[in-house]
Amino acid sequence: MNHSISRWQLVLMVISFLYGSSFLMAPGLTAFFSFQDAWISMFFSVMIGLLLNVVWMFLLKSYGYESIFWIVEHVGGKWLGTVINLLIVFYAVHLASYVVRNLSNFMVVSISPMSNQWTYQIMIILLAVYSCYYGLNNIARVNEFLNPWMLLLFIISVALTANQFNFNHLRPVFEQSMKSILHGSYTTIAFPFLDIILLGSVLTYVKQKEKLMKYYLTGILFAGMILVLTIFLTLGTQGPYMVIRQPYPTFSMMRDITLIKNFERVEALVAVVWIFGILVKITLSLFAALKGLQHISRHESYTSFLIPAGIITFVMSNEIHTNTVDYTDWVAKYWTLFYFTLYLILIIVLIMGKARKKS
Repeated sequence: MNHSISRWQLVLMVISFLYGSSFLMAPGLTAFFSFQDAWISMFFSVMIGLLLNVVWMFLLKSYGYESIFWIVEHVGGKWLGTVINLLIVFYAVHLASYVVRNLSNFMVVSISPMSNQWTYQIMIILLAVYSCYYGLNNIARVNEFLNPWMLLLFIISVALTANQFNFNHLRPVFEQSMKSILHGSYTTIAFPFLDIILLGSVLTYVKQKEKLMKYYLTGILFAGMILVLTIFLTLGTQGPYMVIRQPYPTFSMMRDITLIKNFERVEALVAVVWIFGILVKITLSLFAALKGLQHISRHESYTSFLIPAGIITFVMSNEIHTNTVDYTDWVAKYWTLFYFTLYLILIIVLIMGKARKKS
C-alpha cells in the first residue's frame, strides 16, 4: 500500500473534502437565518474556519506533522491516548455515515424519487472501501485527475446561470442583524471547516513538509471562496425566499438552464461535481478511521478493518436520523458544537504535549 502524497495532491484533496459535501446544502443552511446576507455569513464561516485551522496546523507543525493518533498516544499515554483515539475513530465513521446519508437523501429527493436509498449508500461505500484498499496515494491520484474537471464543470455552471442573476435579490446588504448573520455562519463553521481536522491522519504522509501549512490553508481558503461564490450566485439567481424553501437550492438553480431546445437538464453536471466531492470526503473519513484502528490494534495493515468499517458506516447512515428534515435540522443546530468539542479536546492535548515538552 502506497500512502505517500505530494503537497499539491493534498491541496486538491482539501478542496474536494470541503467543497463537495457543502456545495448543495450550504446555501439553504445559511440563508435560513440570514436571508440575502447568507453569502456574508459564509464569508465569516470561512474566516473563522481558517483561523481555527491556523491554530490546528501550527500545533501539528510543532510535532513534525506526525499522525494525530501517534501524537495523542505520545502525549496522553497508552490508556488515555487510546480512549481519545477511539473517539477520533468514532467521529471519522460518524462523518462518513452522515455524508453517505446526505448522498442518498439527495438522490431520492432530487434525482430518482422512486428508488431505494440503500442502493446509493451501498455503491458509494463500496467505492470508498475499494479506494482505501489501494492506499492514500491511489485516492490522491484519482482526485488529482478528477478535481480539475470538477472545477471546470462548476465554472461552466456559473457561466450558464449568469443571465439569470438579479442583484435586487441581494439588496439591501446587511439588512439582517449581526446576530442573524453570525447565526447563519454558525451552521457552516464545522460543516465543513472543522470536520477537516480528521485529515490530521493524512499530513504525515506528505513527502515534502516544507511550507505544508501554507499549502493546506491555501486549499481551505480556495474552497471557502468557492462556497461564498456559490451562495452569492444561488441567492442572486433564485432569491432568499426560494433558497430557504428548497432542500438543495444550488441543484434547483441549475434546472432552469437550457442551452438549446434539445440540450436540457444541465443540472446533472452539478450532481456529478457534488457526488465526486462526496466520494472523496467519505473515502478520506474512512481512511482516518482505518488508520486509527490500525494504530490502536498495532496491526501492520488496516485491510482487516475495511469490511467492518464499511458495514458500520452503512448501518449508522440509516439509523442516525429518521428522515431528511430531521437530518438537516440536526446539522444546522448541533454539527458545529459537536465537532468543536473534538477540536477543543485535540487542541488541549497538543498544548499539553508542548507544555510537557513532548513534541
